[in-house]
Amino acid sequence: MKCRIAFDLDETLGTAITDSNSIIGFNIREGCIELLNELENQYQLILWSVSQRIYLNKVLDFGLDAYFSETYSWDDIPESWKDIRKINVKYLIDDNHYHREMARRNRLEHHYIIVPPYGSQEDNYDPLLWTKIIKTVLL
Repeated sequence: MKCRIAFDLDETLGTAITDSNSIIGFNIREGCIELLNELENQYQLILWSVSQRIYLNKVLDFGLDAYFSETYSWDDIPESWKDIRKINVKYLIDDNHYHREMARRNRLEHHYIIVPPYGSQEDNYDPLLWTKIIKTVLL
């Protein structure tokens, strides 16, 4: 059985493209598809978003749905932080330090891989830094 890892969606894998009324696409982060292709051979990939299910499903339709065997939304797990024990994963990859800080209280912080948010100053300087951080831990 493959080790399970979870990814956050927004600002970790990319950002939604919207017009004034709806989601019209998803801007997938540089290196994302290549990273997911590389990881899916070794890991079971899970997607975990704090967004509502309707949003998550719309975004998945723009090219990410094939990579994730399971997806979780706020509607599924309405918790204040992403506790990896809730979905039985070894690692969570996220852009939000809050989840690692909460995990520290349970001595789980080493299972949280925090990457620079998409579009941040760090990301703009090195758009593939986030993939390097992940590969350092997982590969």
